[in-house]
This record gives sequence, structure tokens and C-alpha cells, in this order.
Amino acid sequence: MSPTDFSLSLRDVTPASFAERQVRLLLLDLTAIHPFISGNKWFKLKYNLAAYQAAGKSYPLLSFGGAWSNHIHALAYAGYQAGIPTIGVIRGERPAQVSAMLQDAESWGMQLEFVSRAEYRQKDSAAFIDSLRARLGEFEYLPEGGSNALAVKGCTEIAGSLSALDDVDFLCCACGTGATLAGLISAAPVPTQVLGVPALKGADFLYDDIRGLLKQAGYADNGRWRLILDAHEGGYGKISPRLADCIERFKIHSGVQLEPLYTGKLLLALENMLAGGEFTAGSRVVMVHTGGLQGLRGMEERLAEQLKRFRDMEKQRQETE
Repeated sequence: MSPTDFSLSLRDVTPASFAERQVRLLLLDLTAIHPFISGNKWFKLKYNLAAYQAAGKSYPLLSFGGAWSNHIHALAYAGYQAGIPTIGVIRGERPAQVSAMLQDAESWGMQLEFVSRAEYRQKDSAAFIDSLRARLGEFEYLPEGGSNALAVKGCTEIAGSLSALDDVDFLCCACGTGATLAGLISAAPVPTQVLGVPALKGADFLYDDIRGLLKQAGYADNGRWRLILDAHEGGYGKISPRLADCIERFKIHSGVQLEPLYTGKLLLALENMLAGGEFTAGSRVVMVHTGGLQGLRGMEERLAEQLKRFRDMEKQRQETE
């Protein structure tokens, strides 16, 4: 797996609202690393695929995801590129027409296995994994999102390659399974605080998951991190009008496209923290753009609808004032 040439650097994208409070917002954009294995996915897969190849294995690499999973999409292409057979266990029954991302995955040779949502909830169960082996034959297991100790090792390189982080007060990223955040925690310099914004509602469990990933990877928990649990906008996959507006404003201001599942919620959380006075004057805040833009293909219409709703609501509010 060899990415296109890239270098990690920080870009100042400070909006007026941040500048007014003398807070700088810096963007660490991982989206240009590779056209299909983009963002944090490249870092999470890097050492997992290297270990698989070093062991001389030939049976498939199996992992889990939904219909618009960026992880499944990236794994399928990485397997195609490296000549590694892959299996994607997909949440839900197979529809008449699979998503554009799963169409890509199949075109790259990934075998798709659809399971019921009830079965999918057992994805970490040894009994369920054994039942998959009985049905599909031997495979190498990769957890949902590619999140394991090797993924954490890869994600340390996101922060580890940036000397500019020495002057950063907050290093922030969106969270799905927590492996990327664990990598940032382990590599962030003192006294940088690491903030994670879960896309899921009720994601308190991620505290234990992230501590577990740090332990598995052999990294100490330095305690300089926390989760922002109230920026999910209703739950995973939910797009509120104000989230759509947040994404649109940032795109107009910076020219950078965010997506609503993860990175949009990250920015919204930072705006909420700014409004709540949680960033003092002089703070330097780094927002990690972890990618996920492939999934926009399934959400553009909903995003546009919610943006229209926001503008209609604002117009109505102004008319009643």
C-alpha cells in the first residue's frame, strides 16, 4: 500500500467568530493522502496490511461496516492494490441496489456478506466470528473501522510527524471507534489537550474502549484528553439544519469540504465550545480532517435539504423579530 506523495502541514482556517475571540483554528487535512485510502484510513490500515503480508498469509482479510462505510471502501481498494482478498461483512439485508461505495468495493474484488442488524451487533463475539468462519472459510479478522493496536500505532504518525504541534493547545478529531483518537493521545506533546467528538449518541463507552486500545498498543494513558459527548446532533447519521449550515459556512470560508457524519460534527462542537468560552484568548486549536468524503455521495441530497431548512428558519426568525 503506497500512498501518493503527501506531507502533513497545518493550515490556518480561522473563521471570523474565532478571530474575534483571539483563537486560531488550524486544519490538519488528511484527505489528500490517497484518492481511495484517504484520511485516517491510510494510517489505520498501514501496519495491519504490513503485518498480514509479512506473515505470508493468503486467506481473505475480513472486516465490518455499513452501506456507506469509508473503512470498507478503503480496505477493498487496499486489498485490490496489494493483491489481498477481502471480505466485507455489511450491516443489514442486501438491498436491490447497493450503495455507490459498496459498488466500488465489489468492483475491486471484495466479497460482500450481508447480515441482519441483530447479527451485526454480535460482530465482536467469538461465537459469531466462528460462525462466519464455518460459512466463509478461514480469514484474518480486522475489527470494525480497522480499530486495533496496529491501527493505533499507525495513527500515532498523524501527530508524530508534526513538529508544529509543539505550540498547539488543543488537538481535536471526530470519533467512531476511537483508534485515531488513541493514536493522537499517545503522540501529542505536553501540554497539548486532545479532544474527541463522537458521532454516536450515548458514546460514554468510548472512554473504556480508548483506554483499552491504548493498553493493547502499549501506550500510556496520559490523561490529557476528553470526549465531547453532546455534538452528535441526534445520533449517528443524523443531520440537523445547524450542522448543514456549519458545513456550508466552513466550505465558503476555507474552500474545504467537510462531511456530516464525523468532521462536520467536530467543527460544530468546536464552535459550541468557543461560544461557551472554553477556549481562552491566544489558544491554538487544531482540527484533524480525517476524511470520509466518499460517504458524501449518499448524503448530498439530505445535506442540501437541511441547509434549506436552516435558511428558511433563519428567514422566519428575522421576519418575526
